[in-house]
This record gives sequence, structure tokens and C-alpha cells, in this order.
Amino acid sequence: MQDTNFGWTTKSDQAHRAGLRVLEIPVNYRNRIAGESKISGNLRGSLRAGWKILWTIAKHGLSAGR
Repeated sequence: MQDTNFGWTTKSDQAHRAGLRVLEIPVNYRNRIAGESKISGNLRGSLRAGWKILWTIAKHGLSAGR
């Protein structure tokens, strides 16, 4: 999967519907700076993330029907 944001959920759903097997591989990652989310506790961040999630689902969902 190439999407590093919210598109991975729609892509994994497409893979499942296509009957493909999905293998989860653990990866190393950095801790957040200051340990806080950029989204939670911030109305603007929550709205922006919500919009981006809905846009990504619509974009990938519509392209899946082709």
C-alpha cells in the first residue's frame, strides 16, 4: 500500500473484497513529538482530519467501482 494517510483503510477493504490475502508486518516508528496528537483536543485539527478521511474514502471508493 502506498498511501501513508487515511487511504490504507479503503485499500485494505478493496483487497479483502477481491479475495486477496493481507499480511500485516510490524514496523518501527518514531514516538510523537511531545507525545500529543495533532488532531485530538483541537477542533480545527479534528475538522480537517474528518474532511480528509471522507475525501479519501470518496476518492478511493469511486475509483474502486471502475
